[in-house]
Amino acid sequence: MQLSRNSKVSFAAFVVFDLLLAYWLITLFHARDEVETINALNALGAIEYPDPYRLTPFQLSDQSGDPFLLDDFAGQWSLVFFGFTSCPDVCPITMSELAQAHRTITEMPDLPDPQVVFVSVDPERDSRQAVKRYVEQFNTDFIGLSGSEAGIGTLAEQLFVAFSKVDQAEMVPGETGHESHMPDGGVTAEGYMINHNIHVSLVNPEAELVALIRPPVRRESLVQAYSLLIND
Repeated sequence: MQLSRNSKVSFAAFVVFDLLLAYWLITLFHARDEVETINALNALGAIEYPDPYRLTPFQLSDQSGDPFLLDDFAGQWSLVFFGFTSCPDVCPITMSELAQAHRTITEMPDLPDPQVVFVSVDPERDSRQAVKRYVEQFNTDFIGLSGSEAGIGTLAEQLFVAFSKVDQAEMVPGETGHESHMPDGGVTAEGYMINHNIHVSLVNPEAELVALIRPPVRRESLVQAYSLLIND
């Protein structure tokens, strides 16, 4: 049967309309799915960046004395936490939660094992040996980094971590900057504490910052957020 010119035009219009409708429905579905993911991540304390931040070169050393460079983030997912070994509360709690979350993730065959990286923000007191002892009490596979204040700062700034030395004599219990690490016993022999951000950063295999997990970091939420983020 031969279609008239008008019939052909009408048919083409219907096809275009159907394609546009299908495209709109698919876009709407993806938008709704993205909103649901964002809401789920927010409930878990995670913030995902729409456009990941490409990290730039830095130089630190791991607990074995080997250089740890930008390329050491490549090819695997990484969970990065900044703290210091003499921290009396939040740091060891967060490291313990990371250790248990890591253990859970390694038992899930559908999830890639992340490398967990601890970065000391107290270069004056945290020697390589101190960092080694500290991370290995949580998990012998964890990586502990140390270096100069400038070297630490280069990476910290890219992961939105600020840190500063605070004279304990000037600290008031209960006050917080990025975080207050005032021990119950008051001033320690070293005479200072470190204020720093305590979120966990997620870095993808392309060495890009993908997301931050806000404190308090808890193993169940961390595992769920990790699963959502790497599959997004």
